[in-house]
Amino acid sequence: MSLLYKIGNNPIIAAVRSPEDVQQALDSRVENIFFMGGNVKEIIHAVRLTKESKKGAFVHLDLIRGLSSTDKESVDFISDYVGADGIVTPKSHLIKEAKRAGLYGILHLFVLDSLALRNGLKLAANVQPDAIELMPGVVTKIIQSFADSMPDTPIVASGLIQTREEAAESLHAGATSLSVSDASLWNFTFADLRAAAV
Repeated sequence: MSLLYKIGNNPIIAAVRSPEDVQQALDSRVENIFFMGGNVKEIIHAVRLTKESKKGAFVHLDLIRGLSSTDKESVDFISDYVGADGIVTPKSHLIKEAKRAGLYGILHLFVLDSLALRNGLKLAANVQPDAIELMPGVVTKIIQSFADSMPDTPIVASGLIQTREEAAESLHAGATSLSVSDASLWNFTFADLRAAAV
């Protein structure tokens, strides 16, 4: 299944940084969770709960204590023992490993300036990730550049999205969905955010 169908039905992905926030994310309307903190034991438990709730689980390798963010064995561990749907990483070689292991690979890019934009577009075109997570998620010009250059690749805007209006603007710029840590935004639908854009 294309990742677009997995993440494209709901505008908001819960970005969970702490085990204490997992239950609130599970109780919300989000259909997918990005795990962006905690240790290996906590992630195994959180992903199990997430899958039991019929939600998608994606692990940000660089942010989980006890996992190497550079070794392909971490990808195999996520696939074989954690049971997540995919990984989020800025490392292109791990995107390839994710695909080999049967996981979705989301390329995380932090785009601060025009050089980072050019390099990010080139890297994404070479790696062909299942999706691209762009930070900061409120820079609509960057979102639009990636959406225009890679129209078949889902774009997840992430970082600094704090209001309904900012969420609506990021979606309007071409983001497929938004990864947000602010739980007050987790229950918004596309219809809610379209109303905010008017």
